[in-house]
Amino acid sequence: MSSPLHEVRLELEVTRAQLSTCQQDLERTRRQLVDLEELIRDLPEIFERKFHQRLQPLLDQQQLLAHDNHTLREQARRQLPPAGPDPRSAPEDQQGPGPEAQRPGSFAPLRALGRRWLSRQAPP
Repeated sequence: MSSPLHEVRLELEVTRAQLSTCQQDLERTRRQLVDLEELIRDLPEIFERKFHQRLQPLLDQQQLLAHDNHTLREQARRQLPPAGPDPRSAPEDQQGPGPEAQRPGSFAPLRALGRRWLSRQAPP
């Protein structure tokens, strides 16, 4: 037959084992808490770094497109004839045919048509 003292000792050992397990769980939870707090402090930096990593290819592409745009504009500028006076600065009948009208392949007829269209005059 078990004595009450023996039962109390068994309960005490079980309780000590449970206490030890709880203390280990508590220590593990405290370490996790510290790790999570560090992660929370680092989150803004992590998000900013990820944002810049995703943004950088777009910025590179934008820079390439701007460079290509500049190059194409320069090529177009070199290939176009020099611009004449602004067609809106003087009425059409005051502007005589300029030297560009004498050059073969000039844009004078197109410019005259554009001036008529802009002033809403009917073609002759």
